[in-house]
Amino acid sequence: MSIEERLQDGCATPPGDNALMAAADGEADEATLAHLRSCPSCASRVAEIRAFQARLRLRLYRLYCPASDILVDYCQGFLDPYQRAAVTHHLGLCPHCAAELVLMERAAPLAEAFGYPAPSLVIMPLP
Repeated sequence: MSIEERLQDGCATPPGDNALMAAADGEADEATLAHLRSCPSCASRVAEIRAFQARLRLRLYRLYCPASDILVDYCQGFLDPYQRAAVTHHLGLCPHCAAELVLMERAAPLAEAFGYPAPSLVIMPLP
């Protein structure tokens, strides 16, 4: 939304777009926060930005995560040392993949309970 459009929405002194983004991210300075407390138009814009960011997170939160089949290979020890190190590092930073890995590890006892062989950790020597 341009400054002219904000003026039509009822804000005579809109902060810049960077200030609104900072407010949406919880990093606004005190002057911007004071403006938002007194300006429903700009406060509404910040709410719109936050809602948009939430929708993006829902769609893109695993954009840089390894695929589930890579996590399965990680569990079974099929990755080469470099891939394994990269996945291990990622698991330390990503709660989503760490939770998926926990679910995979819990599946082994369930598989045995239903008569399926439990996946075993296979360590393959390097040539």
